[in-house]
Amino acid sequence: MRKFSSCLISVFFTLFCSVAAAENLAYSDEWLKLLHYRKTSFSGYKGLAENPEFYVAAEKGRYNPELELKAEIKKFNEANNQDKCRFPARFNFLHTKELVTGNLDNCLEYQHFMGDVKPNGITLLFTNAYMNNPASLFGHTLIRIDTKRKGTQMLAHGSNFGANSGTEYGFMFAFKGLLGGYDGVYSIMPYWEIINTYNNIENRDIWEYKLNLSADEQQKFVDHLYEMRSAKIRYYFLRKNCSYMILELLEAVRPELEITDKYHAWVIPLDTLKTIRDIPDLIGEINYRPARLTKIKHSLNNMSSQQYGAFIKAVKNADFENSDLSETEYSEVLETAYQYFQYQYIDKNLELREYRQKSFGVLRRRSKLPKIEQNKDFAGENPYLSHDSMQISVAYGSYNKQTYEEFSVRPAYTALTDSSFGLIKGAQTEVFDSRWRYYNQKHRFVLQSFTPLKIKSLVPADRVFSPLSYSTDLSVKRELNPKNEKEGYVAHGSIGAGKTYNMFADFWIYGLAKIGGEYGGIIEKKYWLGVAPEIGMFKDFGDIRLHTFVSQTFADAKFGSRLQYHAEAAYGLSNNVSVKAAYFSGKNKGKNQEDFSLSLHYNF
Repeated sequence: MRKFSSCLISVFFTLFCSVAAAENLAYSDEWLKLLHYRKTSFSGYKGLAENPEFYVAAEKGRYNPELELKAEIKKFNEANNQDKCRFPARFNFLHTKELVTGNLDNCLEYQHFMGDVKPNGITLLFTNAYMNNPASLFGHTLIRIDTKRKGTQMLAHGSNFGANSGTEYGFMFAFKGLLGGYDGVYSIMPYWEIINTYNNIENRDIWEYKLNLSADEQQKFVDHLYEMRSAKIRYYFLRKNCSYMILELLEAVRPELEITDKYHAWVIPLDTLKTIRDIPDLIGEINYRPARLTKIKHSLNNMSSQQYGAFIKAVKNADFENSDLSETEYSEVLETAYQYFQYQYIDKNLELREYRQKSFGVLRRRSKLPKIEQNKDFAGENPYLSHDSMQISVAYGSYNKQTYEEFSVRPAYTALTDSSFGLIKGAQTEVFDSRWRYYNQKHRFVLQSFTPLKIKSLVPADRVFSPLSYSTDLSVKRELNPKNEKEGYVAHGSIGAGKTYNMFADFWIYGLAKIGGEYGGIIEKKYWLGVAPEIGMFKDFGDIRLHTFVSQTFADAKFGSRLQYHAEAAYGLSNNVSVKAAYFSGKNKGKNQEDFSLSLHYNF
């Protein structure tokens, strides 16, 4: 009887400890981050994944970490239960806590997945900005599951978190993406598809950052990525995007990391790259994979004038005969020409028949020349060394002989006169920029302007490439009514397109044809519409950046018709600190406006 009582007490004590351990584990960082729970404002919890299939306890599991944990322990311990096959990271985690028994050997789909990817490491991928897509203005981050297969990582697999938008693109995609109108899902694809999409089709450079994870962390990362394929998470363009969800994955693998809490309002891919960079010893080997267009332009920039002339003959006239160049020099020309024909075909500027004729022609001529060593002497500018995205500035200036102090805040991202190191030269993307002024003579503090979005993309055209330059400006700003000399707020919007040319030594001139208008109470008819040709100059010396332009607006109201001059010069004290001098002059209805300022800018 005594032995029976002792045994009963022992069983009860074991069960009690198991229940207590499960309760403690349910609210540990390990469990909460593995299932992506977040505390709510009423001290409860809520999982990021919205679909019941992501939880064993179905809908209730999303709001109750303890209930979900107990449900998983129960299900995973049942004979022939397949739930553990859907959630290998959770099963392995509970197995290490000795709360479940068994293994995943009979999980055929999971075993097939592991045999296919053959994981041997995790690499973070960053692609530079794609100015033709509003969802990619800030770059993009992905994950590569490195493979054990011999040869090349082209046989590896990549993973991307993106909006399941179907066939919707353009304005509707951007609008619904801002408001959370899509489910965000994880996808896994062969790495060569990622290379083809970003390197070859969109012509975006790819930077590969190998993550120094232990063997157990690598396995947990792949297992968790496998189970995250079933998650449907509300996608927000500025918040829960590709970059934020990579941070979520890293926290699930290393629960001691606290890297998502710093992003409350918006998440920019470049910022998350720098967040990961700042984790001690996490980033290891770095590899640069330039896009096809980058390679072509690099080759052209390094050609002699004779080589460039031969290249133009080859691509414009399909003339592959050489008379003046050495075999090595002409081999370089032909290899660049072949890359150019591929670029033109993918860009849909060549029909398949013409592409075949030209590419076969250049290959036939190339086959008669000796093999040459590939040019690998350019390394690119590492984007994680670029300036930080958020900027504040202070300025002192004079507007129509009234002195002022100005304070501005720009949450993102970059201006033409900011440092372009690691970014796209000639690309400006400013979001939610606000400028506040205090006028000393009037003792008045005002919001001078608020700019939700301002984009300017200047890409030089030449004899080989003819890209479009464009601009977009959406803002609210104070303007002067020249009729009564009163100031008030107007809503401004404009778009424009044109061409940019490199005159010499990266001295760019550009012309844009813009259409736009304004709406506000200080305008006689409340609004005006018009066209505004703009001519400008841009030069980036490195530490010194210059931008100036003149525009003439022809509007259907005299208030909108105006001639304006803008000039700005910047000197970089460091990558994140610069001083700028700006000048503005405007003429409207014979009334002149003049503004000059000196400012200090700090990025962080």
